[in-house]
Amino acid sequence: MCFQLICQALRDLAVSKSTSPKADPRTFVAAAYSADAPQEELHEIITKYATNVHGVYVWKTSENSEHNPLRKVVIDLFCGKEPNAKLKRADIMEAAKIALKKEITTHEYNKVVSELCESKGSLWVLRSGDGKPK
Repeated sequence: MCFQLICQALRDLAVSKSTSPKADPRTFVAAAYSADAPQEELHEIITKYATNVHGVYVWKTSENSEHNPLRKVVIDLFCGKEPNAKLKRADIMEAAKIALKKEITTHEYNKVVSELCESKGSLWVLRSGDGKPK
């Protein structure tokens, strides 16, 4: 997701939560305004949880923590290439074998790649982060 979409999503979430009958609306209004904090401060916070890959923020972790090492390998591959790079399955498998010192399963590969990437024929590109549904 791009930086501007993250800020907008924070505002939207804060506003939607502020209408909850059990919530203190002042907390969520303050959260909405915090999305307008200086970009350096927001960037510092966001990068604790997400990696900036050529302007697109990608979660560092997955819901399934056992896939996080492979997720890091794929993110690092994209970070090391030019923007809009395309990866081959063989490149991902080889990088994983080297970094993780093991063969990864088809299930692991499919899970991580489907979370992070879109298929372009036989190649994989990083999801655009444009807010469009998968």
